[in-house]
Amino acid sequence: MARPNQLGTRVRRILVAAFPGTLGVAVTPRRDGLGLSFDVTVEAGVARHQFLAGWAGEGWPKDVEKLVHLVPGVEVAIAVNFSERARAWLTGRGVGWVDEAGHADIAQPSGLVISREPAPVARRPASSSPRWSGSTLAVAEAALSGTVPTVQNIETVTGLSRNATATALHKLEQFGFLQRPHAVRGPKSGRRVADPDALLKAYVEAATQQRTRSPSLLVHRLWVGDAVETLRAEIAPSLNATTSRWAVTGVAASVLLAPYLSNVTTLDLYVDPELFSDRTRLVSLLGGRIVERGQVVEVRPLPTPMAATGPVIDGIHVALPVRVYADLVSRGGRAAEAAQHLKAVRGVGSDS
Repeated sequence: MARPNQLGTRVRRILVAAFPGTLGVAVTPRRDGLGLSFDVTVEAGVARHQFLAGWAGEGWPKDVEKLVHLVPGVEVAIAVNFSERARAWLTGRGVGWVDEAGHADIAQPSGLVISREPAPVARRPASSSPRWSGSTLAVAEAALSGTVPTVQNIETVTGLSRNATATALHKLEQFGFLQRPHAVRGPKSGRRVADPDALLKAYVEAATQQRTRSPSLLVHRLWVGDAVETLRAEIAPSLNATTSRWAVTGVAASVLLAPYLSNVTTLDLYVDPELFSDRTRLVSLLGGRIVERGQVVEVRPLPTPMAATGPVIDGIHVALPVRVYADLVSRGGRAAEAAQHLKAVRGVGSDS
C-alpha cells in the first residue's frame, strides 16, 4: 500500500480533477494507523466545505464494504474506478464517491454538490488508432529524438522500468513502427524505426488524444513586457526555485527553439503532477489567479517523463522538441505552420 502522504497526493489529484477549477482543495491524512482516511477541505469563495474521505482501492463492491467497515463515518469514497454495483451500494448508504475514471457524485449537507460523468469517447477500430499508454508515448518520444530503440538505451533515457520499456517497444513493433532486421533478442537487440514520418504522425495523434484528456489549469496574470519576457524574468525563476520539473511548450517554446511566430498570447506550461495538484502553490508561483476564461497561462501535468527533457534556454526549461511539435500541430492554423518550421529547423522526427 502507498504511504499516507503519497496516497493523499493521489486523492487530492482525483478531487481536483473532479471539481471546478475555481475550488481550492486541501487533503490531510488522518493518523489512525490505517492510511485510508483523509480530512478534506474544499474552499469555494468564502464558503468552506469539510468532509471525511476514504480510499477504496480499485472500487469493487468488496473494496467499498471494507472501507465503510474500517473507516466509520466516511462521507466520500475515492477509488481507481468504481463498478456500477459499488456506486449503487455507496449511494444507498448516503456515501458520495469520486474516481480516477472521471465519475463523481457528492452531495454534502454543507451545500457542496458535484455530479460528473466523463465525456463519452467515440469507439474506433483498434487497428486504426490504438490508444497509447504514457510509457508508449515516452518511448516513441525517445526514439523520435534520436535514441536507438533498444531496451537498454530507452530505459536509460526515459527512466522507465525495464518491463515498461520492453512492453512499449514490443507494442510499437506490433504496430509496425519499429522493426528488427535481425532476429536478435535481449536488451541490446537491434530494433530500428521503420518509417520516421509514420511514427511521428501516429505519435502526434496519440499525444493529441492524451492532451485532450488531460486536466488543465487556466491562469490570468499581467505580462512584464510580453509573454516570453514574463516567462524569462518572473515565471521561470520562480519555478526553478522549486524541485519540481516543468517545461514550456506550444508557441512560446517554438519561439525559443525555432522562431517563426512573433506574437505569443498564451503560455503553455507542463509541471510535474505533484505541483499541478497543489493549485494554491502553483498559482502563487505563476503570479496569477485561476480563471474560467480569459487565461494567458495554461498549465497541464507533465504527460511523460520525457516531456521535460528539452533544452534549457536562458533559464527557461523547454519541452522536448517532438512534444512541442505535437502540441503545435494539435492547435492548428498558424501554430501548425510553426510546427513544420520547427521540424525543418530542429530535425524533429528524423531517424537516428
